[in-house]
Amino acid sequence: MDNIFRLKRSQVEPASKILARTFENEPLIIDWFPDATKRVEQSYHLMKNSIRYCMRFGEVYTTSPKLEGIALWQLKDPKEEQQNKPRSLYANWLRFRVVVALGEALEKVDSMYDCIISTQYELVPSLHWYFFTLGVDPNFQGKGFASRLIRPMLARIDEEQLHCYLDTNNEKNIAIYQHFGFKVLKKYQIPGSNVINWSMLRENPL
Repeated sequence: MDNIFRLKRSQVEPASKILARTFENEPLIIDWFPDATKRVEQSYHLMKNSIRYCMRFGEVYTTSPKLEGIALWQLKDPKEEQQNKPRSLYANWLRFRVVVALGEALEKVDSMYDCIISTQYELVPSLHWYFFTLGVDPNFQGKGFASRLIRPMLARIDEEQLHCYLDTNNEKNIAIYQHFGFKVLKKYQIPGSNVINWSMLRENPL
């Protein structure tokens, strides 16, 4: 794909720090980590965990060696994934690595994330791409880097004739994703929190 590059293992650390800064004030991150003095550090461990998981079971792209933006994607088959032992073992290994860093917060993160994923599988039970997350370094926002990360992948997904699903808990993002053809499937409050989540789907146009 033109103008985007697969994230390298040597870039995981700086990419995790960028995503932690990018999502510092997102509603879900604030709910998980209410202590603002520790939030970026705690979020860093989650982002690193997510990047590693997607590098193994999905695809992670960046805009350039400067890491202006990072996008995580996964090809999801709900039926197969629920029975996939290697993924479960790897996920448990990654989970163990963040237990010490997150402490009691991990239980809350796990519970709420399980709700988000179960909602996804309920809404889209067939094979689809999951737009796991997108973050643009605060120093480079508003300069078109998000679009550079999104458009090539959506073009590929169109060629594969698959749908693409995402979640957002920031209402300001809805219009942005609608611009790329996503539509809101469901709006709901995540149990155990005051956070509102929007489930969005981009159906294949072919």
